[in-house]
Amino acid sequence: METAKKKTVLSVCLFVVIFAGLLITATFTDLQVSKILVDLEPGCYFTDNIFGAVFEAIGSSPAYLFLTAAFAILFANTARAENKALKYLGSIAANGAGIAAMYVCLNDVVRYANEHLDCESVTGAGYFKILVIVLAVALAEGCCAVFLKKVDPATAKALLKFSFVVIFAVALSNLIINVVVKNIMCRPRYRAMWALGDTEFTNFHRWYQKFYMPEEGDPLFIAAVQGNAVGHDAYRSFPSGHTNAAGTVYTLLVLPMLLKKYDTKKWRALLLVIAICITGIVAVSRIVCGAHFFSDVLVGGTIMFLCTLLGAKLFIRKNFEKV
Repeated sequence: METAKKKTVLSVCLFVVIFAGLLITATFTDLQVSKILVDLEPGCYFTDNIFGAVFEAIGSSPAYLFLTAAFAILFANTARAENKALKYLGSIAANGAGIAAMYVCLNDVVRYANEHLDCESVTGAGYFKILVIVLAVALAEGCCAVFLKKVDPATAKALLKFSFVVIFAVALSNLIINVVVKNIMCRPRYRAMWALGDTEFTNFHRWYQKFYMPEEGDPLFIAAVQGNAVGHDAYRSFPSGHTNAAGTVYTLLVLPMLLKKYDTKKWRALLLVIAICITGIVAVSRIVCGAHFFSDVLVGGTIMFLCTLLGAKLFIRKNFEKV
């Protein structure tokens, strides 16, 4: 027991040291890092860089995909419930939530694709919107079928805790980032200053410096670029919502707490590497787009990591019997 406590303390200390070191580094190098990595044509707001554009479109997908899986797990459990009200109403609600999550995921990809490819003449057509809905239903239903038919009841029940962690982490981190911090800090994006011709970056603010939200009529307000609405989004740089959403893959780290199969050093290391790599790739892409600074992506990803740890603490007991 003492050994376990020492490992926990050491892990926390190591995390704090690494995060603090990276944040201090980001504080003093944010603008320099962006100047090196950002790929924007003069006066442009949206990048033509393929790497940046692709991950701008799909970078937030992990949050919606994991939510779809989480609701599919809920569906598999409620569909097997003995209580009729829970069986029918619960499974319908879980199924509907899964479809909604998948639809938002696909719609998000289309929205960002429009910014880079100018394909709204196709994506805005009625038949295309219907196609997106049909695809969302098919993918969500397929996910529900997999968990109901391919996963045994004991494993599905254990994975309920995983689904709770996912829903909790996504909800809490989004509340913190998109509802609270972004609207308080109003940090100008690199590409907002670039599009306004501020190549000296006179309006650059560090992550801890509060700015204000320009309204229509303000010289810093950007109504639209290339037919795409911008508005307040130009001043929501800190923290990175995309990196936070990509960081949903950190919830994979709770699987070894629930399933014996993944409770090995090999799997723990592999899951950690996968989570760091996916989050890191999206983080770099956000800097390349000029959408975020180093400190933005660092804090965005870390918030999801911490929300995942808190979720695991709340929903998974130490004496949980793994399946």
